[in-house]
Amino acid sequence: MGQHMAAVVGGVLKPKKILLVDHSTLISVGTEKVSLSDFAKTISEAFEDSIEVIAESMDITDEQAVDDFFARHNQVHYLMHTAGISPKPLTPPEELTKQDVMGACEVNLWGTHNVIKHGVKSGALGRGSRGVLVLSTSATVGAEGRASSAYEESKGGLLNFLRLQSRHFVEKYGLILNGLAPSPLRGPMAAQNPISAGRLQAVEDAMPMGGLTEPKHIAAATLFFWSNECWCTGEVLTIDGGYTKHKPIYGPL
Repeated sequence: MGQHMAAVVGGVLKPKKILLVDHSTLISVGTEKVSLSDFAKTISEAFEDSIEVIAESMDITDEQAVDDFFARHNQVHYLMHTAGISPKPLTPPEELTKQDVMGACEVNLWGTHNVIKHGVKSGALGRGSRGVLVLSTSATVGAEGRASSAYEESKGGLLNFLRLQSRHFVEKYGLILNGLAPSPLRGPMAAQNPISAGRLQAVEDAMPMGGLTEPKHIAAATLFFWSNECWCTGEVLTIDGGYTKHKPIYGPL
């Protein structure tokens, strides 16, 4: 999701600078491992070096690291936050350990909270800034089966954070926050796992609009929330091709 956005955002918003941030200095691009700095160079070259593209690794659960980041980059007008981990997928909740659940909450809930907290306190995320939080990479959780209970619980907390606090952030800081809940995407990692691949195929077979959610769909929704004409805050837009929408219990009408 982040890689696709980085590749298209320059042509749409024409920013002076793009910041690419990941926990690791080595990322997966397709089936290949690529350094984050090399990926940033590829993006810069695609825009003929007209946009400065900066790559940084950061632990979003570390308050000092996040604070230092916003000290270096004190004007962030558009934020796309996609961080999330999914411990022990397909494991019943009663089989999870405290470490499984709290580990997911530390990254998925606290990590996001930490970024917003230091972003607004530093002034980097301020008047007119627009942020999009990707609340879930599985909007179909609860509709087609368990992914990771720890993941779902942490993302549920993030959902409440967005809906309950968005008015506070826009009134006090001028930060406009919205969220996306996309259904599963077919990626190289999922394709290598027979169970995940089978579940994705089942979702695709039942998708009213056909196919699976793709990064371009998420990018389009993000750009809608980033537009000056977007007149909403604290909203969550489900990007799932209609998969989770109501089905008549007696079959087709």
